[in-house]
Amino acid sequence: MIETEPIPQTYAGAVRTLARWHGEGGPADLRVFSFPDPAEQFVRLVEVSEEFMPTGTIRPLTLRASNLFPFRSSVALASPDEWAAVEAGRLALPAGWQLAQSEQVWP
Repeated sequence: MIETEPIPQTYAGAVRTLARWHGEGGPADLRVFSFPDPAEQFVRLVEVSEEFMPTGTIRPLTLRASNLFPFRSSVALASPDEWAAVEAGRLALPAGWQLAQSEQVWP
């Protein structure tokens, strides 16, 4: 019998779960940053790795909630240089995503 992982029931649990799902299957150098949603409706992540092609923007892909993951999620990919530009204030984050409130959640 295959055991399934419990469905996240809290916003904090959803953030940890999504970061782990992406981190465990992602590149070895992957770092994941969470950007809290004050309404706790969206799990918002930026994933940083050398494997991601620079695009010059931080543009998230947003997915709806589902039975297996009951929160909407938005995930953006960034190269290390793009992340450094975000930290230096030279590259903008999506509207409402505040760098000062971000937290590294992987590794």
